[in-house]
Amino acid sequence: MLTNIESSKLPVDAFQKELHDVCGAFSVEPAKGNEMVKGTVFLENRAGLEIAHIAKDLQTIRRTERDIKQDSGENFFLIVQEEGRAMMMQGDSVNLMQPGDMILIDSARPSEFAFFGSYGRQVSVHLPREEMFQRFGNRLKGGCFLSRRDYLTIAMNAVLAKAFGKHEDSAQLAHLREAMLGLVGAWMCERDGISGSGGLEVDANGAKLLQNGIAYIDRLFKEGDLTIQAMACSLSTSTRQLQRVFGLIGTTPSDYLLQKRLEHACKLLVARRRGQNQERVSAIAYASGFNDVSYFNRQFRRHFQCTPGQFDA
Repeated sequence: MLTNIESSKLPVDAFQKELHDVCGAFSVEPAKGNEMVKGTVFLENRAGLEIAHIAKDLQTIRRTERDIKQDSGENFFLIVQEEGRAMMMQGDSVNLMQPGDMILIDSARPSEFAFFGSYGRQVSVHLPREEMFQRFGNRLKGGCFLSRRDYLTIAMNAVLAKAFGKHEDSAQLAHLREAMLGLVGAWMCERDGISGSGGLEVDANGAKLLQNGIAYIDRLFKEGDLTIQAMACSLSTSTRQLQRVFGLIGTTPSDYLLQKRLEHACKLLVARRRGQNQERVSAIAYASGFNDVSYFNRQFRRHFQCTPGQFDA
């Protein structure tokens, strides 16, 4: 955890105003029946970086096309999940955020953050849009996600932790800012497959199997009869080997499969709340690859501390 901040109770409208003053225009939605928010929003400058601290127990926060018209969308937001879990969505990207995970959000495009009415905290590094495009051009993409176990995430969290320390040397602060932007650039290059081939040798076969395993689940997770055993057979490997290579990204094949199914279910629940579909919760569960609605409800509650129906209410 990078920081510890105190929250207080304040009206929803007051929280939305604080969020607007710090991050721009957003629409906030409390959990059903709540008129108060446990939360806070404040901005500080560390190592030449504008950093917002946001804590709340809201249901959702959205940035719509209408919100975007109210301000110029001057930043990319590099968001670090500090506490609690959240679902962050931009474009076709839907990602379950756990403490330590990062995501890059483009303030000039619609986005939605679901917090399921539970308390959560984020650190948002505001990266000036014009400067970012000058540095990295069209490689920049909103909705890019980095797991807390990725080496780049670890490095960026280390730079932020250093920035939150006490400094008197202005040159060191400038280097910290440059280090953060350089790591963002490395992230974008990695996404584009531009990473160099030098450095330490890696297990090329393992990396290829991991890539194939992720692609397999991404393609077939909606199929209720998909099993890790069948996946291993299709990829001509063993379940033990799949466990080993998924361990490289800090998860297991089963957990990755479950995450993809939950992410898709959340996307459908959000669409239902917006009136874009009228599917029952059971139909959403089946469409996301769950054969057992009770199991789906249990897993949803375990991950988000509410039922699918409560999230959709």
